Amino acid sequence: MNIMIDTNIVLDDILNRTPNAECVRKIISLVESGELNAYITANSVTDVFYIVSKHKGDDIARKVIRNLLVTFGIVSVDGQDCLQALELPMSDFEDALIVVCAEKASLEYIVTNDKAMLKEDRFGVALVCPVEFLAKRI
Repeated sequence: MNIMIDTNIVLDDILNRTPNAECVRKIISLVESGELNAYITANSVTDVFYIVSKHKGDDIARKVIRNLLVTFGIVSVDGQDCLQALELPMSDFEDALIVVCAEKASLEYIVTNDKAMLKEDRFGVALVCPVEFLAKRI
């Protein structure tokens, strides 16, 4: 199974900031063990670095990024992707860009904790929260 992991899921795991941390950790563990193929967007890498460095310092942020680059596939983001994201009927550009990239990479799911994003259901890729994803996977 091939999935996109939203930036908020990565940050929830690293910063332990979600009420469903156990489900997020389980998904990340499945990725780390090779049981699940997961991707993040190239711009998620920069976002994660910035936020983790603010919370935990530059050295920790660099270690986190190295781990992400080994653990996850990276979906590139180019100008055409950005233009496509602008055309989607979504108010959040970052969310739209993740949808475009997931569709470009032919991924089956986007796993996110973003409640507004989860309400979007008109795309070729399914949007699910971590709990729902794990339930579907069984």
